[in-house]
Order: sequence, then C-alpha cells, then structure tokens
Amino acid sequence: MNSTISLVALGVLLAAVVLIAAVMVSSAPSRPEILAIEFPGRIAADGSEVVGTVKFRDRDGDIVLAEFKVIEAQAFEPFSFDPEVMGQREGSFPFAVFSLIPQRVTLEVTLIDRLGQRSRPKRFSFTAEMAWESQQ
Repeated sequence: MNSTISLVALGVLLAAVVLIAAVMVSSAPSRPEILAIEFPGRIAADGSEVVGTVKFRDRDGDIVLAEFKVIEAQAFEPFSFDPEVMGQREGSFPFAVFSLIPQRVTLEVTLIDRLGQRSRPKRFSFTAEMAWESQQ
C-alpha cells in the first residue's frame, strides 16, 4: 500500500514537471520570422518610389524595427524603420525604395522585436534600369 502511494505521488510529480516544462517552452519569447518579400525584379532608375511588401509572423506580436542592409549596389543606402505592426502576430507591411542610377541591388531584411531578438535575414534583389531599358 505504501509503495502504491509512493508510485502515485511520483507519477503526479512527474506529470507536474512535464506540464510546467511545456508551459515554459510555449511561453518563451520567440523571434520574428519573415515569410516572404514581394518586390518587382525590375524598377525604373528615375527616382520614382516603388513599393514592396514584407510578410511576417511573430508569436509575440512585438516587432519594432525592420532593417534593410545593402549587400550589393553601386549607390544605395541602408535604411530601417518601425513597421508599426506592434500587436500583430502575422501580417505584412509596406516599404518603398528608389534608385536614381541604373544598378543591380541586393538587400537583406531583418526584423527585430522589442527584446532585441532578430529574425533570420532574408534577401531580395532587383535591377534599376533606365526607363527606355525597362520598356524593351
């Protein structure tokens, strides 16, 4: 009888430990995730802004910064901004870029949450062409 009570108590204790571990794992902060980047492969090199979209998922809903790092370009500045998606666990936000000169541009996007957790970076590329080149 005493050993049965001990086994039941041990089983209850083990179940409690497993339950606590599961709760801790599910409530741990998660880093943002970039699902997709939508942007045309070619734009005009005339200074006109072209709008793209970053699709994301963040279990915590606390993204505060989108960083755009230049990987390849002749003349293109990196930039970052608050995408204003606080509270959203999944969705998208727009961004806009332009080029004044013909060039091939590769950008790397990283999302950062309020705890400083960074998404895996995602790259995209486009070619800025003179207006007459993009019509051919």
